[in-house]
This record gives sequence, structure tokens and C-alpha cells, in this order.
Amino acid sequence: MPELDLGGILQGPAPHLAPDLFDRMGPTLEGLRQTVLALTRHEEHPFRHTPGDAALEASVRHQARLLRREAEVLVVAGIGGSSLGARVLCAGPRSRVRFLEGLDPSSLSARLQAVPWDRASLCVVSKSGGTLETLVNAALALEALRKACPQRWRQRTVLVASPGSGPLHRWAEAEGIPRLDIPSPVGGRYSVLTPVGLLPAAFDGVDPSAVLSGARLGADKALLLTGSRNPALALALLLVQFYAQGLKEVDLWGYGERPYLFARWIQQLWGESLGRKVGGEDGHRIGPTPLACLGSEDQHSLLQLFSDGPRTRWLLVFSEDSPGPPLSAEARAFAGLPPAAANVGAVQRALCEGTARALCEAGVPVARYGLGGADAASFGEAFFVFMAATVYAAALFEVDPFGQPGVEAGKRRTREILGAV
Repeated sequence: MPELDLGGILQGPAPHLAPDLFDRMGPTLEGLRQTVLALTRHEEHPFRHTPGDAALEASVRHQARLLRREAEVLVVAGIGGSSLGARVLCAGPRSRVRFLEGLDPSSLSARLQAVPWDRASLCVVSKSGGTLETLVNAALALEALRKACPQRWRQRTVLVASPGSGPLHRWAEAEGIPRLDIPSPVGGRYSVLTPVGLLPAAFDGVDPSAVLSGARLGADKALLLTGSRNPALALALLLVQFYAQGLKEVDLWGYGERPYLFARWIQQLWGESLGRKVGGEDGHRIGPTPLACLGSEDQHSLLQLFSDGPRTRWLLVFSEDSPGPPLSAEARAFAGLPPAAANVGAVQRALCEGTARALCEAGVPVARYGLGGADAASFGEAFFVFMAATVYAAALFEVDPFGQPGVEAGKRRTREILGAV
């Protein structure tokens, strides 16, 4: 079960935040919690539609079964919120899901050629229906799929998008391509608990009901618990309090592939939701900078900076309890490990905890978020908790967490450049 540990921040001889902070902020946090809880009952609030209901789960299961009848591999064309959450749920060396996200001219041809298209299916994911990278990747994937399966490519293709009548919708309707809807109020970076994340996961053998049951538990914790017992409120308060102290970077250190991918999902969630220009052109700019790091690899690139560099950051460390491969007595002797290091997971946890303790001793604020066994239910819970934390933090920063004007401006400029070539 996921758990937030603030011991490295509120305890010790020199706590980074006052131990009575939650007591002093109690009325503000409780008013905020009740306001957000009330808003979730409105049809236009994203939390009204996520976690999804039985009908959504049934549609995801049905479409996943149809795709598995046709294919052994699922290729997902999507980027950002259309892929990051699904990558968390589908992580692992045995995954049957492959992702086409960015456009790398030097490697894309090889990646496309590595797909067994005669045994593949395609899921095109786009909240807006106009994301350029997704459209290009989908076009290339469709060419390969049609060539390999000229008679059955339609049965192997599905569109996941918001309801609408854009080019992708018209294409799907004209070709008879099935479509699963993203509820209109749910933004792309908040869509992991919709078909965006659940369909690739279900194809890969992940039980969508486990993800959604975990998300409902996360919703109970994030919307019903009060004060410091509420992990979403606690995370929001850390973001705002440290930002006010000048710690404007939060480093999200994931120990293991799945915790790191989860950190990357949060990086987009917080970056796009909390980075804002307030008060028009003459106003001020606000937003903590999230940076996803991979442990223990980045101990050998960033730990020195984090320990002895400028005091502009705090850390949130993610870990999991997976045991990993066992270590024999011979292997332990070769690596100079004690008998307690019975498996790779024990070594990874020691690396994680050792780094956290060293940074605490160096005076860096460190919070820990344990993902338990990093299973479907644990991630479902964590997804909702961090989405709620984002909404709470945005309210404390007094910004709207659901738009992305800077991203849309970049998309417009890209289209202008291509049109001028």
C-alpha cells in the first residue's frame, strides 16, 4: 500500500518545516478539502469522471479482448498525458505494449521495423486530436499495419480521444474504426484512469478493476481524510511551503523502472498544471520545477550536486518493495555483501535509503513515497493522490491547474513553421 513519509522534513534536530505546520494550517486545509470535494460533484470537474465506473471498465475490457484476439503486440501512438501513465502500468521486460511518442529521425525507422506488424494492433491516443507527434507516428504505423494486414487492419486499430468531430474522429468514422472516449472534462495529463491508461494496461494483462479499485481508495484518502493524514493535502502543502522558502525545484527520484516512470508522469502533471503566468503580461510567474531522476543511476550524476550544490531544491523519493533476483552466497561474496542482502531488491532499497539519509544529513529536505509492491492497485491509488495534490497545490498557488496555454502556443508556432517551409 502506498505511503507518504514526512519524517525527513518534520522531524529531527533541525526540521525543514515546523512540526506544528499542519495544526496551524488546519482550517485552511480543511476549507480547501471541502471545496474540492464539493467541486467533484459537478459534471464539469475532472474528478467527477475519474476513477471511472463499471461501464468504462466494461468497455475497456471488451476492446482489449477484441485486440488480443487479433494481435500479440499493441503499439500505442501517443505522447505526454496520452502515454506516460500507460507506460507506468505496462512497464516490464515482458510487456506486449510498445509506445511511439516523440519523433527521432535517427531511430524511428528502426523502431517501426522492429514491430511484428503481422501480429500487431494499433491504439491511437490523442486528447485534442491534433498533437503533431501522435499524428505523424500514427500515420507511419497505419502504413505499416495496412501493408502487413490489408484485410484486417481496421479490426486491429482503435482510437482513444475526447468526443468531438475533428480529423481523427472523421477518419475513424469513415473507416469504421472503434473509438473509446476520454470524458470531455478530463485533461490529457489527468486521463490515466480512463481508456488512455486502462486500455493498454488491459491488453498487457493488467486488471483494470485493480487499478480502479486502488484509485477509489486513493480518492477516499485524498478527498475524505483531514490534515496530515491526507497525503494529497500534505504533498500540496510541501510544494507551496518549500516554494515560498525559495526551494523552487522538486526532484522526483524513482528507484526502479516503474517508480521512475511514475516520477516522469508526475513531472508532466506538475509542470503543465502549476507553471503559470499570473496577472497577464505585467503579472508574475509561478511554478515549482519538477525533475524526474532515476535511481541508482543518477546517484552517479546528480547526487553530488544535490548534496553540496545550491540550496534550491527538495526531494521526493519513490521506492517499491519488489524482491528482484535472489543473490546466492557466492554472488554476495563476489560483491562484498552481507547475508542480509538476500536479493537485488534489498540492495536497491539500501541504495535508496542510503541516498535519502545522506541528503538529509547534508541539510536537504527529503520526503519518501513508498509504492508498496508497485502493483496495479498501488499505482491506481498513487495516480489519484497525486492528481488531487496537484489540484490542492494549484488552489494554494491561486492558479488554474487544468489549462496549458504555453503548450498550445508551442503547437501553434510549430504549425506556422511547417506551413512556411
